[in-house]
Amino acid sequence: MCAVEVLATELPRGPFPMRRPAVLLAVVLLLLSTAFITYRIIWLRYPLFPPSPEKAWLLDMEARVRSHRGETTVMIAFPGGDEKQIIAEERIYSGALGFNLLREGLNQVGVWSGVVDPGGEIIGYRATILMIPPPSARPIPPTLGPYPAQLGEGDRTLARRLVAAWDRVPPRARLQVVAATATDVWAEPLPNPQDIEAWSALRKKIGRREALLLLLRAANLPARSVEGLRLSESVTTGPLSWIEAWTGKEWEKLHPETGEIYPKSISFLHLVVGGLPSIRISNGEISEVRWALNQQIISQWRTHFERIKRSSGLLDRWSLFRLPAEFQATFRILLLVPIGALMICLLRNIVGFPTFGIFMPVLMALAFRNTGLLYGLGIFSGVILLGYGVRRSIDRLRLLLVPRLSVILTLVIVSFTVFALIGNKVGLRQFMAVGLLPFVILTMTIERFFIITEETGIHEALRTAAGSAAVAAITYVILHLEPLQLTFFVYPELLLTVAALQVLLGRYTGYRLSEFIRFRKFRNPT
Repeated sequence: MCAVEVLATELPRGPFPMRRPAVLLAVVLLLLSTAFITYRIIWLRYPLFPPSPEKAWLLDMEARVRSHRGETTVMIAFPGGDEKQIIAEERIYSGALGFNLLREGLNQVGVWSGVVDPGGEIIGYRATILMIPPPSARPIPPTLGPYPAQLGEGDRTLARRLVAAWDRVPPRARLQVVAATATDVWAEPLPNPQDIEAWSALRKKIGRREALLLLLRAANLPARSVEGLRLSESVTTGPLSWIEAWTGKEWEKLHPETGEIYPKSISFLHLVVGGLPSIRISNGEISEVRWALNQQIISQWRTHFERIKRSSGLLDRWSLFRLPAEFQATFRILLLVPIGALMICLLRNIVGFPTFGIFMPVLMALAFRNTGLLYGLGIFSGVILLGYGVRRSIDRLRLLLVPRLSVILTLVIVSFTVFALIGNKVGLRQFMAVGLLPFVILTMTIERFFIITEETGIHEALRTAAGSAAVAAITYVILHLEPLQLTFFVYPELLLTVAALQVLLGRYTGYRLSEFIRFRKFRNPT
């Protein structure tokens, strides 16, 4: 085999000469990224589009407490959260009173205690309630509770006789016929008239709510008494009460006096379940109670933050949402730096943009987030041109490399200081943020600009400076995209996809787009 044939067999073929290790590595990275994201979406119920807004409710409670004498204790039930909602950002206002948050079964209770001033104390509670879709899994049905202890065996037997004819009716229909009895409407077959008369007397004795709960228990329908608020923008002086009955698939809500079944379009916020009052006080009185609900539109950034804090999933426990709040904003930006590096690979190797160095545009783009794009580009250009002038002036001094770079570095810092003073004088915050520009990178850029000017001319140096500024501007636009920041923060596995694309771009050896323009005359020699 001749030398030409040997060389031909060893030269890469095509714009993407793929070696098997590079392809395998890119495929593995893509598969890992896809697997992690699929796990989050399907099993952990992450949304496909995290930046989309969601509805939330701001709950605000305020009351005045007065004491008779001695220590006063106030107990107020608050939302405890369930599978349909997350309680976030709770704030307590207690004045001079002590406060504790307790759990009583399914209920969350705030307890204020202490000696109240003669003028009274203002207490309050505020929380953001995030509404989330219910889980797709079938809920666990509740157990059938006991009969109320205060009712005798005769009352229980009467209730069982009244509903005995409806035992084989489906739960939903059984609930409807039991609820209708609250307004003295009895379904066929009608019970014994004597039993109906005895039931009317018992209902007057124990109240309509307890009577309806008793009939639901006799009909083998788990039921509970609830106090809470209707989810609508409103201000009220006290919570509502209703009854919830389990029909085999979900809790149906009934009016405790009329037995009316509320439509599913009406939503409620639970405060206390089980018949306890939502507000209890000992050795004092409470007045001027005000409950307010206002709707808010928030991003799923906050929704994920609150949900993941309470999750026990493996990836949730190692999520970036677990970081302290002051560090999360930093990582939202850092996670996009690889995207900026990918853009540099694309713009340099595929398009053909000339730049000063490899990662200088990314660092400049990060700095532009504080100065703004236009001000940042202006400051960048001004410092480069000023530094170039000084570099030409000190060239005749024949300084060594390190002292020469030290002089330029000092010049860059002096320029930053002057810009900051000018910004303070004219009220431009962008000029005062120049201290965040990467001064070491600017120092090396000035040196590189001078060298290119000496070797290939000022035209080539300006072209490289313009290319660097363009790449930095494009990278800045990408880093500034809020939805992209959030997407990478929620799905950091996307970095594996970025790495796979970087590996594939690293195998590109074809023509750049700029070279097609530069050598276009060779394609049409005539």
